[in-house]
Amino acid sequence: AVAAARPPSRSFADFESFWPLYVQQHSLTTTKLLHGVGTTLVVLSIAVRLGAASSLRVGLGLVSGICLSLLGADATASCSSGLPEAAVMVSLIVGAVRLYSGLPPSQTAAHLACGYVLPWVAHFFVERNRPFAGRRPLAASGVSSGAPGEWCTRPATFSHPTFSLIGDFALLGSLLTGRLPLNATSPAG
Repeated sequence: AVAAARPPSRSFADFESFWPLYVQQHSLTTTKLLHGVGTTLVVLSIAVRLGAASSLRVGLGLVSGICLSLLGADATASCSSGLPEAAVMVSLIVGAVRLYSGLPPSQTAAHLACGYVLPWVAHFFVERNRPFAGRRPLAASGVSSGAPGEWCTRPATFSHPTFSLIGDFALLGSLLTGRLPLNATSPAG
């Protein structure tokens, strides 16, 4: 099989090469905490609402949907944005969760959306990432902390949504196990 040509904005072919960018875009302690809390709240809200047995089936559906989404990421790799990949990912996750647990698509989508509220607060107001800003100095975008050479970058979710979702769970696991300190700006710490 021939790999699809990837535009520069979608250059990562695997999670291992994507992880350093993810950690860099989540370099501030508050950002890591908000992501961890957001991911934890989704897991806990599902567990409390559905109980342990149903939550495990939802988890199986989520993992299955993410695994299938990796195929979708490859199939949409030649697209200039991550929007087609995101649509495939959400559809596959919602479908797999429905298949394994019977949870209605609207509830699955609501849980996913709730999980993104705190992380987006972190990206917009802490890291100061902007979804449609491209890559330009913050001073030129009208938002600046005054630090010289500070850049406003698009969150990786917009170019690699599947890897970003995997990264949210990897970040939570790394923080809980101490493999990634809260003050780390790269995977090496």
